[in-house]
Amino acid sequence: MLFFMSDTVDFGDVLERWYRVDIPRNDLSRLAGRSDAKGLVRLIGHFGILAGFGIAAYLALGTWLMFPAFFLYGTVYCFLNHLMHETHHRTPFKSVWINEVFHWISSFAHGAEPVFDRWAHTQHHTYTYMEEKDPEIVTTSPINRWKVISSYFGFGFFTPLAIFKRALGVVDKEVEEYVPQSDWKKMRWSSWFWLLGYAAIIGSCFYFGTILPLVYTVFARCYGALIPSLLNNTQHIGLEFNVYDHRLCTRDVYINPILSFFYWNMQYHTEHHMYPSIPFHALKKMHRQVKDRLPPVYPSLWAVNREIRETMRRQKTDPHYRVTPQLPQTAEGTGTEEKASDRPPPESERTGSKTDASDSSPTLAETPLPKPQNGWYPACRTNELEENGVLPFKNEGSQYAVYRLADGFYATSGKCTHAGALLSKGLIFDGEIECPAHQGRFSVKDGCATRSPAHSCLEVVPVTVEDEVVWLQLS
Repeated sequence: MLFFMSDTVDFGDVLERWYRVDIPRNDLSRLAGRSDAKGLVRLIGHFGILAGFGIAAYLALGTWLMFPAFFLYGTVYCFLNHLMHETHHRTPFKSVWINEVFHWISSFAHGAEPVFDRWAHTQHHTYTYMEEKDPEIVTTSPINRWKVISSYFGFGFFTPLAIFKRALGVVDKEVEEYVPQSDWKKMRWSSWFWLLGYAAIIGSCFYFGTILPLVYTVFARCYGALIPSLLNNTQHIGLEFNVYDHRLCTRDVYINPILSFFYWNMQYHTEHHMYPSIPFHALKKMHRQVKDRLPPVYPSLWAVNREIRETMRRQKTDPHYRVTPQLPQTAEGTGTEEKASDRPPPESERTGSKTDASDSSPTLAETPLPKPQNGWYPACRTNELEENGVLPFKNEGSQYAVYRLADGFYATSGKCTHAGALLSKGLIFDGEIECPAHQGRFSVKDGCATRSPAHSCLEVVPVTVEDEVVWLQLS
């Protein structure tokens, strides 16, 4: 029997192996700011256009104009998949309740049960394009052309049997692997609501004597899937498997503003995988800041799909052929390309009473921290942490995170209880530390998990400040 991954395995080492472009913490904090206003403007625009095309299609019934009208409606409807994706990460809106309401609505429209799908998506971010580990791989190598073609017609998105089993409380292999037991009840209730919702759609067809309710929902996921699937397939298909560098297994592509609007800026997909806490409206700004350290961006949607077709052609004779994006030169200007990063990126951390020289200014190196005293360990100086800042501290193999809020200093165990990501690389929002990997949150003051996928509390560490040194009491 399998168990939920974070109950038995610490994936912190896996998460640390991923290459990430370095962004100053202040810039990252600014980019990661959530906004109800920006999210609602995009949301109202998306649903408003959807409603407009839906009305136009209804008025065109019985004429040839209904075909382009329904195609446009179905296309916009299928882009709700990307609203679901954004709400998986809880980044479109600052208000949690707005995010969760539209997380359920968009998941239902897409045909997914939101609780299970969110947890499976965290696995996708932990093991992006890792064979036999990433549940969202469309096709392994060689590319299965029929799976690619079938995605253009929405095949495979609808799994009512699996959701029916979960509604009955059947815990299958995937549930055990992805969903913590604490969320099984929530998933079961969500599955029942999902089934009742689709039963109501089917029942309305009989009640009103028309199949239009299905045409506007389930069937729309088929006749409108072409353009959203073309975009989805640009994200990873044909690239390198089993590498810890999103630049080698994820693509960026330039698209027109209309598609970008409905795609929720997911054309900047490499940036999204490196920093999934960045909301949709800041991805373009982030791209401008880091693009010189990424492979060249594909100039169009059609350029990517030409490459995918060429990859399929070459794999007929060479099944192991894959596209390897061209990485930029190293910062040293040696003219050699960077390799796929299967190593942890440089990390500044404090061990015991010593300060890592790679993270120290000359002044700090000349005046080392005091030695531990009676179970109290010096973590940092007060001037090393700005308000809403966080620093790592390591002692005898254990990781801790030290925080500064407006009312003082706090410390907790340093790894997210979901998958072991280092919280010292996360950001603080409203007194809560957000996991940099999957956007779970914990209260800095009491360590309580406040948002999934975080589900178990952090250990709170006593803190005191003396002579401008922050001390932690460690057992």
